[in-house]
Amino acid sequence: MKETVSVTCARGIPPVLASELRALGVEVLREEPAAVVVLADLAEQMRMCLRLRTAHRVLVPVCQFRAKRPGALYRQLMEVPWEDHLGPDGYVRIHGAVRNEEIRDQRFAFLTVKDAVMDRLRSVYGRRPDSGPSDHGASVYLYWMDEEVTVSVDLAGRPLSKRGYRMQAGEAPLQEALSAAVLLAGGWPVDCPLVNPMGGAGTLAIEAALLAQNRAPGLTREHFGLFALKRFDRDLWEKEVQAARSAIIPADAVPALVCGDHDPEAVEMARSNARRAGVEELIEFESCDFRDSEIPEGPAWVVMNPPYGLRLEEEDLTGLYRDMGQWMKGLTTGGQGLVITGNLALAKRFGLKLAQRHTLYNGPLECRLVGFDLFKAGEPA
Repeated sequence: MKETVSVTCARGIPPVLASELRALGVEVLREEPAAVVVLADLAEQMRMCLRLRTAHRVLVPVCQFRAKRPGALYRQLMEVPWEDHLGPDGYVRIHGAVRNEEIRDQRFAFLTVKDAVMDRLRSVYGRRPDSGPSDHGASVYLYWMDEEVTVSVDLAGRPLSKRGYRMQAGEAPLQEALSAAVLLAGGWPVDCPLVNPMGGAGTLAIEAALLAQNRAPGLTREHFGLFALKRFDRDLWEKEVQAARSAIIPADAVPALVCGDHDPEAVEMARSNARRAGVEELIEFESCDFRDSEIPEGPAWVVMNPPYGLRLEEEDLTGLYRDMGQWMKGLTTGGQGLVITGNLALAKRFGLKLAQRHTLYNGPLECRLVGFDLFKAGEPA
């Protein structure tokens, strides 16, 4: 049976996420500012948890109603058959997003939901699961905006964007789902070599390796919120996992991937993260200035996430951005250069003709993803 499912993501990402969903065979109903709404059966819901790269959560609504105050929220949730979704044992986390003039602290709203759900389960089973802030069990998501309430089961639990491989991160790291969105929105051909100078924690290069090998990012996760729900079907899950594993491309078919940084400690951090992600052997790591990056022969793409320089005490980065543009202008491999930055003024300092531009969000920060065609030797400049 197909259900309406809300797949959440960062702002600016829905068109990219919608393309991912269609590629998985999922019917897209509409795009919202930070989500894509789809129709999906249980197998497709599992597939989304396993394979989506730019999503945060997979939410299946359980109930929708209007409530102005916590008392009304509690009473209506007590009428919901939570026993259809949750058993009497295990563990349940309540979380979500709340904007209601009656609620000063959203934790109070979560507590109200918890009380209603647990009281209902106790009335049916005679006992209730444990609950708290951990994401190792089931996950219930409250969306309460003014008087509009939607309560869903969260099939992801821990956000899909948190892959689990990035145990170390440098300053202002690029989040995993956003890194994947940079590559997908930028149109990187997965059979084309990629160089990632200023690689930091290695997230862009790691996401490129996962994408190039068609390795589902969810394969390394030990738990999804789905596992603790009554809807979970172990045989169906194993079938989806096996299909995802069978789709992995052999390592020798992956193009050259290079991750560099001027800081040797950052390079080792990136190498460790890649090892946890299972893609260390697919990436060449180098410690050098971006100008000295090793560029593979043939058409190659360069992807960079430079510092943004948004705080007043930080140095002026105009020269750095101009130098990046000059360096890319001097490359003769063909392909394209992609740069994501949260400094919209500096994004104009590359001195190169734009081939593409996208607006993405790194948390609340509005960013620009800009692309430039790289000169190919033998072609007129």
